[in-house]
Amino acid sequence: MLRLTANPLTSVGPIKLGADREAVREAAGPEFEEFRKSPSSDNTTDDYGSFHVYYDENDTCVAVEVFPEIEVVVDGEVVFPTTLDKAAAVIPSLARDDDGLISTEQSIGVYAPYGEMESILFGVRGYYD
Repeated sequence: MLRLTANPLTSVGPIKLGADREAVREAAGPEFEEFRKSPSSDNTTDDYGSFHVYYDENDTCVAVEVFPEIEVVVDGEVVFPTTLDKAAAVIPSLARDDDGLISTEQSIGVYAPYGEMESILFGVRGYYD
């Protein structure tokens, strides 16, 4: 299993939050599909299979969402995939919401609508405001 280190508000593996689309593609590699996540999306999303990269209307990376094929580490501890309790212990600003966990302070969202982690998203400052 691939392991990435995430630095909230800064980076996920080699991808820098706030980088332009070209820099993200150089860091993440050439194997992706571009698609529109929803009809109301401001821009297209890059799908790398085990993660998605989201951009604003200026092609600036605003978030990276990781799926269970990748293990994510924050501060030397695995936060994904694991249990909601363990993730919250590693990242104390995470609080439960209707779909899992969210930290508006660190722009992190864990999607776990049925108690099992399906994805974790790291965004730029203010992503969940």
